[in-house]
Amino acid sequence: MQGGSDRDSRGEDLPWANETHCRVLSQEGSGEGGGVINCITENHLHLIKARTKPGCGNLASGQKLAFPEDESSEIAMVLGRGRYRELPNTAQLAIVDVVKQILSDNPKPSLTFYNRAGPVSLKFHAFQLLPGIGPSKAQKMMQSRTSMGWFSFEEVDEACEIDSLQLIAERLVEELEDPKMVPSLLQNVVRVTEV
Repeated sequence: MQGGSDRDSRGEDLPWANETHCRVLSQEGSGEGGGVINCITENHLHLIKARTKPGCGNLASGQKLAFPEDESSEIAMVLGRGRYRELPNTAQLAIVDVVKQILSDNPKPSLTFYNRAGPVSLKFHAFQLLPGIGPSKAQKMMQSRTSMGWFSFEEVDEACEIDSLQLIAERLVEELEDPKMVPSLLQNVVRVTEV
């Protein structure tokens, strides 16, 4: 997707090569020369930097944009991978809400996590990967899960007395901030289907 290629300068596949859309986290500049935007991809939550087309106006945080192959896109080209620590403060402040928008629009992977989560070890349950969930809360969550599972975040929230969308978004952003976190919901839930 960078200059029409799905590979980087080393010949490796770009992680966002199969993505079609991203969401704006922040924008630096606009007008005649275009500007640089920090984005997060829709399907696999990769942070990227992109250049907007000249004359592109102000873009709102969370705004959905098509990749450059779409003629109507405000993106002129993808500049490369973004890193959480390099994001401006405005992007860091917006990222949890933008990830929540993405997960809300495509809830299946997150709901699959809530419906299939199980023990990671004898003393640790996958629910404990979520911020603020300890062993007793994880046990209560397991007990409230029916054999049919949950079909919406609202069902999870009601059964478990949590904000399921907020918790999973916070965990995914923590993993974007520290890619060495394990086990990784980003790798094992969101990006599991990447080719």
